[in-house]
Amino acid sequence: MSYGIINNKFLYLTGLKIKMMRKILLLIAMAITSYGYAQNDVTFKVDMNDYTGSFTEVQLNGTFNEWCGNCNPMTDDDMDGVWELTIPLEDASIEYKFTYDNWTGQESLTPGSPCTVTNGDFTNRYLEIEGDTVLSVVCWESCSTCDGVPTAADVTFQVDLSEYTGSYSMVNLNGTFNDWCGTCAVMTDDNSDDIYEITVNVLTNDSLEYKFTLDGWDIDEQLTEGSPCTITTTDDSGTFTNRLLVATSDSVLTAVCWEECVSCMSVGVEENNWLNQFTVVPNPSNTGIFTLKGELKTNTDLIVFVNDIQGKVVYQSSFSGSMIQERIDLSELEDGMYMITVSSKVGSKTEKVFINK
Repeated sequence: MSYGIINNKFLYLTGLKIKMMRKILLLIAMAITSYGYAQNDVTFKVDMNDYTGSFTEVQLNGTFNEWCGNCNPMTDDDMDGVWELTIPLEDASIEYKFTYDNWTGQESLTPGSPCTVTNGDFTNRYLEIEGDTVLSVVCWESCSTCDGVPTAADVTFQVDLSEYTGSYSMVNLNGTFNDWCGTCAVMTDDNSDDIYEITVNVLTNDSLEYKFTLDGWDIDEQLTEGSPCTITTTDDSGTFTNRLLVATSDSVLTAVCWEECVSCMSVGVEENNWLNQFTVVPNPSNTGIFTLKGELKTNTDLIVFVNDIQGKVVYQSSFSGSMIQERIDLSELEDGMYMITVSSKVGSKTEKVFINK
Protein backbone atom coordinates (compact mmCIF):
# COMPACT_ATOMS: atom_id res chain seq x y z
CA MET A 1 0.00 0.00 0.00
CA SER A 2 1.42 3.34 -0.97
CA TYR A 3 2.09 6.16 1.48
CA GLY A 4 -0.49 8.38 -0.22
CA ILE A 5 -3.28 5.83 0.29
CA ILE A 6 -2.37 5.39 3.96
CA ASN A 7 -2.31 9.14 4.48
CA ASN A 8 -5.71 9.63 2.85
CA LYS A 9 -7.20 6.84 4.96
CA PHE A 10 -5.78 8.43 8.10
CA LEU A 11 -7.25 11.78 7.17
CA TYR A 12 -10.63 10.18 6.41
CA LEU A 13 -10.76 8.41 9.79
CA THR A 14 -9.63 11.56 11.55
CA GLY A 15 -12.45 13.49 9.85
CA LEU A 16 -15.00 10.90 10.99
CA LYS A 17 -13.78 11.21 14.56
CA ILE A 18 -14.05 15.01 14.43
CA LYS A 19 -17.62 14.79 13.09
CA MET A 20 -18.57 12.31 15.78
CA MET A 21 -17.06 14.53 18.46
CA ARG A 22 -18.99 17.50 17.11
CA LYS A 23 -22.25 15.53 17.29
CA ILE A 24 -21.48 14.41 20.84
CA LEU A 25 -20.67 17.95 21.91
CA LEU A 26 -23.88 19.21 20.25
CA LEU A 27 -25.96 16.60 22.07
CA ILE A 28 -24.29 17.51 25.37
CA ALA A 29 -24.96 21.21 24.75
CA MET A 30 -28.60 20.49 23.92
CA ALA A 31 -28.96 18.42 27.06
CA ILE A 32 -27.39 21.15 29.18
CA THR A 33 -29.64 23.78 27.56
CA SER A 34 -32.71 21.63 28.06
CA TYR A 35 -31.77 21.03 31.69
CA GLY A 36 -31.11 24.72 32.32
CA TYR A 37 -34.42 25.82 30.78
CA ALA A 38 -36.81 23.10 31.89
CA GLN A 39 -40.33 23.42 30.49
CA ASN A 40 -43.20 23.00 32.91
CA ASP A 41 -46.87 22.53 32.13
CA VAL A 42 -48.67 25.35 33.96
CA THR A 43 -52.49 25.45 33.99
CA PHE A 44 -54.24 28.78 34.59
CA LYS A 45 -57.96 29.00 35.47
CA VAL A 46 -60.26 31.99 35.89
CA ASP A 47 -63.94 31.96 36.89
CA MET A 48 -66.00 34.49 34.91
CA ASN A 49 -69.39 33.66 36.45
CA ASP A 50 -69.47 36.81 38.61
CA TYR A 51 -68.35 39.09 35.77
CA THR A 52 -71.35 41.12 34.57
CA GLY A 53 -69.84 42.58 31.38
CA SER A 54 -69.89 41.07 27.90
CA PHE A 55 -66.99 39.31 26.19
CA THR A 56 -66.27 36.70 23.54
CA GLU A 57 -62.99 35.10 24.57
CA VAL A 58 -60.76 35.21 27.65
CA GLN A 59 -57.00 35.44 27.16
CA LEU A 60 -53.88 35.07 29.29
CA ASN A 61 -51.27 37.82 29.09
CA GLY A 62 -47.98 38.21 30.91
CA THR A 63 -44.26 38.78 30.86
CA PHE A 64 -43.77 35.32 29.32
CA ASN A 65 -45.63 36.29 26.11
CA GLU A 66 -44.80 40.00 26.11
CA TRP A 67 -48.44 40.90 26.88
CA CYS A 68 -49.25 39.90 23.31
CA GLY A 69 -53.04 40.28 23.47
CA ASN A 70 -54.79 37.28 21.96
CA CYS A 71 -51.86 34.92 21.39
CA ASN A 72 -52.79 32.70 24.39
CA PRO A 73 -56.58 32.20 24.25
CA MET A 74 -58.27 30.30 27.07
CA THR A 75 -61.16 27.87 26.63
CA ASP A 76 -64.33 26.89 28.46
CA ASP A 77 -65.14 23.54 26.84
CA ASP A 78 -67.76 22.45 29.39
CA MET A 79 -69.46 25.88 29.44
CA ASP A 80 -69.28 26.18 33.25
CA GLY A 81 -67.93 29.74 33.19
CA VAL A 82 -64.40 28.66 34.17
CA TRP A 83 -61.85 29.38 31.44
CA GLU A 84 -58.49 27.60 31.43
CA LEU A 85 -55.24 27.21 29.54
CA THR A 86 -52.20 24.96 29.93
CA ILE A 87 -48.93 26.25 28.47
CA PRO A 88 -45.26 25.25 28.79
CA LEU A 89 -43.22 27.72 30.83
CA GLU A 90 -39.68 27.73 32.16
CA ASP A 91 -38.75 27.94 35.83
CA ALA A 92 -39.07 31.67 36.42
CA SER A 93 -40.90 34.48 38.18
CA ILE A 94 -43.71 35.83 36.01
CA GLU A 95 -46.31 38.58 36.08
CA TYR A 96 -49.64 38.02 34.37
CA LYS A 97 -53.33 38.86 34.28
CA PHE A 98 -56.50 37.71 32.58
CA THR A 99 -57.89 39.82 29.74
CA TYR A 100 -60.55 39.41 27.11
CA ASP A 101 -61.02 40.10 23.40
CA ASN A 102 -57.45 41.25 22.69
CA TRP A 103 -57.19 43.88 25.47
CA THR A 104 -60.78 45.11 25.08
CA GLY A 105 -61.02 44.43 28.81
CA GLN A 106 -58.56 43.49 31.52
CA GLU A 107 -58.52 42.77 35.25
CA SER A 108 -58.22 45.70 37.66
CA LEU A 109 -56.31 44.15 40.56
CA THR A 110 -56.00 45.63 44.03
CA PRO A 111 -52.44 46.73 44.93
CA GLY A 112 -51.12 44.77 47.90
CA SER A 113 -53.50 41.82 47.55
CA PRO A 114 -51.71 38.52 48.24
CA CYS A 115 -51.51 37.18 44.65
CA THR A 116 -50.21 40.41 43.10
CA VAL A 117 -47.12 42.54 42.67
CA THR A 118 -47.08 46.27 41.91
CA ASN A 119 -44.39 47.82 39.72
CA GLY A 120 -44.88 51.53 39.09
CA ASP A 121 -48.42 52.08 37.80
CA PHE A 122 -49.10 48.40 37.09
CA THR A 123 -50.50 45.77 39.45
CA ASN A 124 -50.44 42.22 38.06
CA ARG A 125 -50.76 38.67 39.30
CA TYR A 126 -47.45 37.07 40.34
CA LEU A 127 -46.23 33.48 40.17
CA GLU A 128 -43.00 31.62 40.92
CA ILE A 129 -42.82 28.62 38.57
CA GLU A 130 -41.05 25.55 39.89
CA GLY A 131 -42.26 22.44 38.09
CA ASP A 132 -45.59 21.43 36.62
CA THR A 133 -48.39 23.41 38.26
CA VAL A 134 -52.18 23.43 38.15
CA LEU A 135 -53.30 26.74 39.68
CA SER A 136 -56.52 26.96 41.67
CA VAL A 137 -59.54 28.58 40.06
CA VAL A 138 -59.69 32.28 40.90
CA CYS A 139 -62.50 34.74 40.40
CA TRP A 140 -61.99 37.54 37.87
CA GLU A 141 -60.13 40.41 39.63
CA SER A 142 -59.74 38.36 42.83
CA CYS A 143 -57.13 36.20 44.54
CA SER A 144 -59.87 33.84 45.78
CA THR A 145 -62.57 31.62 44.35
CA CYS A 146 -66.00 32.98 43.49
CA ASP A 147 -67.78 30.51 45.80
CA GLY A 148 -69.05 32.39 48.83
CA VAL A 149 -67.00 35.46 47.97
CA PRO A 150 -68.91 38.76 47.78
CA THR A 151 -68.90 40.52 44.43
CA ALA A 152 -66.48 43.34 43.80
CA ALA A 153 -66.87 47.04 43.04
CA ASP A 154 -64.65 49.80 41.68
CA VAL A 155 -64.45 52.53 44.32
CA THR A 156 -62.74 55.89 43.74
CA PHE A 157 -61.19 57.34 46.90
CA GLN A 158 -60.40 61.08 47.04
CA VAL A 159 -58.55 63.21 49.58
CA ASP A 160 -58.15 67.00 49.55
CA LEU A 161 -54.72 68.22 50.67
CA SER A 162 -55.27 71.90 49.89
CA GLU A 163 -55.23 72.77 53.60
CA TYR A 164 -52.34 70.47 54.55
CA THR A 165 -49.28 72.60 55.37
CA GLY A 166 -46.58 69.93 55.59
CA SER A 167 -44.33 68.66 52.80
CA TYR A 168 -44.71 65.39 50.91
CA SER A 169 -43.87 63.86 47.54
CA MET A 170 -46.46 61.08 47.29
CA VAL A 171 -49.99 60.39 48.54
CA ASN A 172 -51.02 56.80 49.26
CA LEU A 173 -54.13 54.84 50.11
CA ASN A 174 -53.66 52.14 52.73
CA GLY A 175 -56.22 49.73 54.12
CA THR A 176 -57.31 46.23 54.94
CA PHE A 177 -57.92 45.57 51.22
CA ASN A 178 -54.21 46.00 50.38
CA ASP A 179 -52.69 44.83 53.68
CA TRP A 180 -51.63 48.39 54.63
CA CYS A 181 -48.88 47.97 52.05
CA GLY A 182 -47.30 51.45 52.26
CA THR A 183 -46.46 52.74 48.79
CA CYS A 184 -48.23 50.17 46.62
CA ALA A 185 -51.37 52.30 46.02
CA VAL A 186 -50.24 55.72 44.76
CA MET A 187 -52.90 58.41 44.39
CA THR A 188 -52.71 60.99 41.59
CA ASP A 189 -53.66 64.64 41.07
CA ASP A 190 -53.76 64.99 37.29
CA ASN A 191 -55.38 68.45 37.26
CA SER A 192 -53.21 69.86 40.08
CA ASP A 193 -56.16 70.91 42.27
CA ASP A 194 -54.66 69.26 45.41
CA ILE A 195 -57.34 66.54 45.33
CA TYR A 196 -55.68 63.16 44.98
CA GLU A 197 -57.60 60.09 43.87
CA ILE A 198 -57.28 56.41 43.09
CA THR A 199 -59.76 53.76 41.96
CA VAL A 200 -59.39 50.29 43.44
CA ASN A 201 -61.43 47.11 43.17
CA VAL A 202 -62.74 46.04 46.59
CA LEU A 203 -65.14 43.43 47.91
CA THR A 204 -68.71 44.58 48.40
CA ASN A 205 -70.67 44.22 51.62
CA ASP A 206 -67.46 43.96 53.59
CA SER A 207 -66.24 46.38 56.27
CA LEU A 208 -63.11 48.04 54.92
CA GLU A 209 -60.77 50.06 57.11
CA TYR A 210 -58.45 52.54 55.44
CA LYS A 211 -56.66 55.87 55.73
CA PHE A 212 -54.65 58.24 53.60
CA THR A 213 -50.89 58.43 54.12
CA LEU A 214 -47.97 60.42 52.75
CA ASP A 215 -44.77 58.95 51.31
CA GLY A 216 -45.73 55.44 52.32
CA TRP A 217 -45.95 55.46 56.09
CA ASP A 218 -43.82 58.58 56.74
CA ILE A 219 -47.02 60.46 57.69
CA ASP A 220 -50.49 59.04 58.25
CA GLU A 221 -53.82 60.64 59.12
CA GLN A 222 -54.59 61.11 62.81
CA LEU A 223 -58.35 60.66 62.83
CA THR A 224 -60.66 61.64 65.67
CA GLU A 225 -62.06 58.70 67.57
CA GLY A 226 -65.86 58.65 67.42
CA SER A 227 -66.15 60.75 64.25
CA PRO A 228 -68.85 59.38 61.93
CA CYS A 229 -66.59 58.04 59.16
CA THR A 230 -64.24 56.13 61.48
CA ILE A 231 -63.90 53.01 63.56
CA THR A 232 -61.58 52.49 66.53
CA THR A 233 -60.17 49.06 67.28
CA THR A 234 -57.72 47.75 69.86
CA ASP A 235 -55.41 44.76 69.60
CA ASP A 236 -52.09 43.61 71.06
CA SER A 237 -50.18 46.25 69.09
CA GLY A 238 -52.29 49.23 70.18
CA THR A 239 -55.42 51.27 69.48
CA PHE A 240 -56.15 52.45 65.95
CA THR A 241 -58.72 54.83 64.48
CA ASN A 242 -59.24 54.39 60.73
CA ARG A 243 -61.77 55.38 58.13
CA LEU A 244 -64.51 52.82 57.50
CA LEU A 245 -66.40 51.91 54.35
CA VAL A 246 -68.88 49.26 53.27
CA ALA A 247 -68.92 49.27 49.46
CA THR A 248 -72.19 48.22 47.85
CA SER A 249 -71.52 49.09 44.20
CA ASP A 250 -69.19 51.03 41.90
CA SER A 251 -68.91 54.50 43.43
CA VAL A 252 -66.93 57.72 43.57
CA LEU A 253 -66.49 58.83 47.17
CA THR A 254 -66.68 62.52 48.03
CA ALA A 255 -63.29 64.23 48.33
CA VAL A 256 -62.65 64.56 52.06
CA CYS A 257 -60.24 66.90 53.76
CA TRP A 258 -57.10 65.37 55.24
CA GLU A 259 -57.96 63.96 58.71
CA GLU A 260 -61.65 64.97 58.33
CA CYS A 261 -64.89 63.16 57.46
CA VAL A 262 -66.14 66.03 55.28
CA SER A 263 -64.80 68.24 52.50
CA CYS A 264 -62.35 71.03 53.29
CA MET A 265 -64.97 73.68 52.49
CA SER A 266 -67.24 72.35 55.24
CA VAL A 267 -64.67 72.04 58.03
CA GLY A 268 -65.81 74.34 60.83
CA VAL A 269 -69.21 75.01 59.20
CA GLU A 270 -72.26 74.72 61.43
CA GLU A 271 -73.76 71.35 60.55
CA ASN A 272 -77.32 72.65 60.65
CA ASN A 273 -76.64 75.46 58.15
CA TRP A 274 -77.34 73.15 55.23
CA LEU A 275 -80.09 70.98 56.75
CA ASN A 276 -83.46 72.44 57.70
CA GLN A 277 -84.99 69.24 59.04
CA PHE A 278 -83.74 65.77 59.89
CA THR A 279 -85.94 63.14 61.52
CA VAL A 280 -85.89 59.37 61.89
CA VAL A 281 -89.19 57.57 62.53
CA PRO A 282 -90.18 55.49 64.34
CA ASN A 283 -87.58 55.76 67.04
CA PRO A 284 -87.34 53.33 68.73
CA SER A 285 -88.42 50.79 66.11
CA ASN A 286 -89.85 47.38 66.96
CA THR A 287 -89.11 46.10 63.43
CA GLY A 288 -85.67 47.57 62.77
CA ILE A 289 -87.04 49.55 59.80
CA PHE A 290 -86.69 53.33 59.89
CA THR A 291 -87.68 56.18 57.61
CA LEU A 292 -85.21 59.02 57.31
CA LYS A 293 -86.73 62.37 56.36
CA GLY A 294 -84.98 65.66 55.75
CA GLU A 295 -85.06 68.93 53.83
CA LEU A 296 -81.93 70.59 52.49
CA LYS A 297 -81.45 74.21 51.56
CA THR A 298 -79.97 73.21 48.19
CA ASN A 299 -79.48 70.19 45.96
CA THR A 300 -76.40 68.22 46.94
CA ASP A 301 -74.89 64.74 46.97
CA LEU A 302 -75.60 62.86 50.17
CA ILE A 303 -74.21 59.79 51.90
CA VAL A 304 -76.23 58.03 54.58
CA PHE A 305 -74.51 55.46 56.76
CA VAL A 306 -75.35 53.66 59.98
CA ASN A 307 -72.78 52.65 62.61
CA ASP A 308 -73.25 50.21 65.46
CA ILE A 309 -71.90 51.08 68.92
CA GLN A 310 -68.50 49.57 68.01
CA GLY A 311 -68.27 51.96 65.06
CA LYS A 312 -68.80 49.32 62.37
CA VAL A 313 -70.71 50.56 59.33
CA VAL A 314 -73.78 48.31 58.99
CA TYR A 315 -75.63 50.25 56.28
CA GLN A 316 -74.68 52.78 53.61
CA SER A 317 -76.40 54.48 50.66
CA SER A 318 -75.96 57.61 48.56
CA PHE A 319 -78.25 59.85 46.52
CA SER A 320 -78.70 63.44 45.33
CA GLY A 321 -81.41 66.07 45.81
CA SER A 322 -82.86 68.56 48.24
CA MET A 323 -85.42 66.26 49.89
CA ILE A 324 -84.52 63.16 51.90
CA GLN A 325 -86.94 60.25 52.02
CA GLU A 326 -84.92 57.13 52.76
CA ARG A 327 -86.12 53.74 54.02
CA ILE A 328 -83.41 52.15 56.16
CA ASP A 329 -83.85 48.43 56.77
CA LEU A 330 -81.91 47.24 59.82
CA SER A 331 -84.31 44.41 60.60
CA GLU A 332 -81.56 41.79 60.49
CA LEU A 333 -79.55 43.54 63.20
CA GLU A 334 -79.69 42.86 66.92
CA ASP A 335 -81.55 45.11 69.37
CA GLY A 336 -79.60 48.11 70.58
CA MET A 337 -78.45 51.62 69.76
CA TYR A 338 -77.21 52.69 66.32
CA MET A 339 -76.01 55.99 64.84
CA ILE A 340 -77.52 57.25 61.55
CA THR A 341 -75.38 59.90 59.85
CA VAL A 342 -76.30 62.11 56.89
CA SER A 343 -73.19 63.57 55.26
CA SER A 344 -72.69 65.96 52.34
CA LYS A 345 -69.96 68.19 50.96
CA VAL A 346 -70.98 70.95 53.36
CA GLY A 347 -71.62 69.14 56.59
CA SER A 348 -72.90 66.11 58.44
CA LYS A 349 -75.40 65.32 61.15
CA THR A 350 -75.84 62.21 63.31
CA GLU A 351 -78.91 60.87 65.10
CA LYS A 352 -79.15 58.03 67.64
CA VAL A 353 -81.76 55.38 66.92
CA PHE A 354 -82.85 52.29 68.83
CA ILE A 355 -84.02 48.84 67.75
CA ASN A 356 -86.28 47.16 70.28
CA LYS A 357 -87.95 44.13 68.69
